[in-house]
Order: sequence, then C-alpha cells, then structure tokens
Amino acid sequence: MRPHAAQRWYFVANAAVVAGLLALACSPGPAGRGAAPAAEAGGGASSPAPPLKARSAYTTIAVSTSPWWMATEAGYFREQGLDVDMVHVDAGAALLAAVQNNELDVTGGGGPSIVYGYLQGLDMLLIGSNLNVLDSNVMVRPEIQTVDDLRGKTIGVSRLKAVSDVGARLAFKQAGLQPDVDIFTRGTGGNAETLAAMEQGTVDGASFGVGMALEARKRGYREMFNLGQMGIPFLQGAISTTRRVLAERPELGERYLRALAQAMSRLRTDREFSIDVVSKYTQSDDRELLGATIDFYRPLFPVDPYPEPAALQVVLDAEDHPAARTTRPEDLTDYRPADAVRRGSFLDQLPR
Repeated sequence: MRPHAAQRWYFVANAAVVAGLLALACSPGPAGRGAAPAAEAGGGASSPAPPLKARSAYTTIAVSTSPWWMATEAGYFREQGLDVDMVHVDAGAALLAAVQNNELDVTGGGGPSIVYGYLQGLDMLLIGSNLNVLDSNVMVRPEIQTVDDLRGKTIGVSRLKAVSDVGARLAFKQAGLQPDVDIFTRGTGGNAETLAAMEQGTVDGASFGVGMALEARKRGYREMFNLGQMGIPFLQGAISTTRRVLAERPELGERYLRALAQAMSRLRTDREFSIDVVSKYTQSDDRELLGATIDFYRPLFPVDPYPEPAALQVVLDAEDHPAARTTRPEDLTDYRPADAVRRGSFLDQLPR
C-alpha cells in the first residue's frame, strides 16, 4: 500500500520521525549498482586485519542523513575495513540513552543532541560533520506577509530543542524577533503532524526541511525564512563517538570518516544512484521530489568531514544549559580522526 501523501512528504522532510525508544531499521543489503571505484585504499578492505565491528545509528529519516545510507548501500564501510551494524534511533533522549548504555559506538545526528549529552556529563565526543549549515525553511500561512505579522504567532516544530526548533529560533533572532516573547514554537511530534497542525490552523507556520517546504508551498503556504540563504552556520550533521570507543579502537574514527567522505562524494556526483538509495530508506517513490531534494543537498555535503569549530560554536551559543557558556568546541571534539583523513591524497582523489 502506498503511504498517505502527507506521510510521504514527512519521510523526505528534514526532521526526525517519531519511533520507539530504540526503533530499529534493519541494515539493508548492498544496492545493485554497488560501490564506485575507491579513491585510495587507506585503512580499507585490502588490509589483512579482520574488519572492525561497530554499532552505529542515524537519527532521522531525511536526505540530510543520506551519507549513512550511501556508505551502507555502496559498501564504503566494508571497503574501509568496518563491519557496521546500522540502525535507526530517535534523536534526543533515545539516542543519549543508547550511548549511555554503551549500545552504540558511532552515531550520526544533529549537533544539539550531541552537545546536550556532553553537557549532561555523558561520554560524547564529536569527530566529524556531514552538514555545517542550517537548511530548513520557515513556511507561514499566506496572510502573514511581513516579519511584524509574526509577532504573537506560533510556529510548529517537530520537537522542542530539535534542529527544526533551534533553526527557527536562530532565524527569528536574525530577523529581530525574540523567541518566547515575540514569537513562539510548539512541538508537534513530527513533520507530518506539523503540516496537519498548520492545515488545521492550530499553528501559524512551520519549520521544515526542503522536502516538506516544497509540499507546503504547493498547498499555498509562503516561505518566510530560507535558512540556507540566510547563511547561518550550524552543526546540523554531527558524527560522534565516545572517548572509551576511541581508546579501545583508535583506528575506528578514521575509517568511519573515510567511508562517509566516499559516501558524500558519491551523493554529489551520482544523482540517479543517490535517488535510488534515498528512495529505499524514505519509502518514497516520488523521484521528482527526491531529485529536487537531493539537488538541494548535494552542494551542502562536504567531501571533507572535518568538524568545523564555528558551526559547533553556534550550537553551543544556542544551548540553554549554563555549562554551554564556558564550553569550547575543542572541549568535546577529537580532531585526530579527521586530521588523519586529511593526510595524504585520499580526499584529493575523491570526485566532487
């Protein structure tokens, strides 16, 4: 049975879906077209050492997460000497609980979750990034024409403190509105629920990723803020592990980042295969929408997965936890895996 239309847009949109505490999506087998030729074998499958096992998770069904899907489907984890058990875990409390319980070795998710976990005393460590800018849009009802029209209004977000919420608040501030005073946000549970709330008139607008924003535009809503065009740096795609894991398997971080670098290179240069991969994980067969969404993200994916301090600093600045004021990017970042990836010609040889 085909998904309801709102659900299909929800799957493609750039925000977390509602799932159980540790709702698992079994790691699919390799896609038919397989891996592109390797740029360099560093730490890869040609090594005589057995593959390193790693339990890994991504936190949202969205194109922003597609480097993890691509690395799995194209075989880049295996090529880099890793045996990765990839699952889906909800962002926020579910992800942090899995890390705290030592159920995950490497995770992909929004920067706010990683920062919050670190500030709460968890062994969270940033080692890379796949997205260093905000990419969402704030869509509003057609009668809202100006920034002043937003005063007193409520904007729907997937969850409070999620990237859709934090991004909207940063956009409000840049436009001269004070969050929770001039304008408010309300968590709805997910993108499909947010769109339904806007349709029902219980919220005046919504913070969406590019896919859902396209659907909202088709339904007559107008774009108030395009965060990508506003150029707001933000660690939206964080690659994290723990100090314990790096101490036990110091080579894991470099191998993992190499695989994701290959995946982002493939996403930027192989549009049709990228559509195939994203279609499989989002359960959407709308290739026109998928293509438009992938086209939006392709230039945003950095082939070099280096964790940008400036993007992390914005996350720290937006965090309410008092300890964030005295925390520096280098306090929760281990740059050694990304530095190792930068050495040699590995990144230079990847297609862009």
